[in-house]
Amino acid sequence: MDASEKASAALVGMQKNAENVFAGYLNFTKQIGQYGPIDHKMQELILLACSLMSQCEMCISLHIQGAAGLGASKEEIIHAAMLAIAMGGSPKMMYMRNVFEEVEDLFG
Repeated sequence: MDASEKASAALVGMQKNAENVFAGYLNFTKQIGQYGPIDHKMQELILLACSLMSQCEMCISLHIQGAAGLGASKEEIIHAAMLAIAMGGSPKMMYMRNVFEEVEDLFG
């Protein structure tokens, strides 16, 4: 099971076990995504950088897929990830393997 499949399983578990709370969370994140001047591709790239800072492998995978699906290039995705390294240092660099694996899967 890859990282995005694990994330999907976690979300299904939240839906099943905390439906009202999870629905509220989804509504909250949806409203944030619709608010303001930042386009959705840029939002995904920001979320990717935040995912590296949080050291969340599943989030890294999901936000790379989201950014690519919205037209982000391989170079834009890697650059966004490297910005997180600039802020977080060597511990964040260790998560670049997740970025490179996902980028390879998507872009070849």
